[in-house]
Amino acid sequence: MVLGIIRIVKKDYLKGILQIVSTGVLAAVTFSYFTFALMFYPYDFFAEGLKVPENIKFEKPIKLNDEKDRINIHQQDFILYDYFQPGIYKYDLFLYKIEKGKAYLKIFEITKNQILSEESIKKKSQIEVENKTDELRRFELKDDFTIYEGDWGQFYGSRIEVWFKPDDVNKPDRKLITKNYIIQGWMR
Repeated sequence: MVLGIIRIVKKDYLKGILQIVSTGVLAAVTFSYFTFALMFYPYDFFAEGLKVPENIKFEKPIKLNDEKDRINIHQQDFILYDYFQPGIYKYDLFLYKIEKGKAYLKIFEITKNQILSEESIKKKSQIEVENKTDELRRFELKDDFTIYEGDWGQFYGSRIEVWFKPDDVNKPDRKLITKNYIIQGWMR
């Protein structure tokens, strides 16, 4: 491209324009080829070879639909929902009396105890909570969060922990609930 501009400056217009156009066409073809090829390249090998342990009880995320309002929970708990695409999730949290603060998730691959998408999930899974009564109250995640490790259809076991960060800075974060789910990552 630079050589084409130099030729134009030296008043060799035809060769300069042809060189610029041919360089642009070659760049476009190369870019298109690699873009197309990378769409089909399975570059996330995280979940390959991972097996779901048979000696651990797992739940599966529920499809997020109209059934959500029919769920009947009678104890402190959370429910994970499949959302929009595989690897993208939402959750509802059910809590008894709790001071003002933020609940968030920590998710681990269960066989290696490896934390998944740590910063992203901590930030995107936050729910502001406060329940001054002894009645069980439902808190809903308004947005969604993504698990990036793995690809669509590569299911693996996870341990999901609900943590609570009180607004009172003198109190430490504490774990509220732990459950095991079979999950999959989002295909980038």
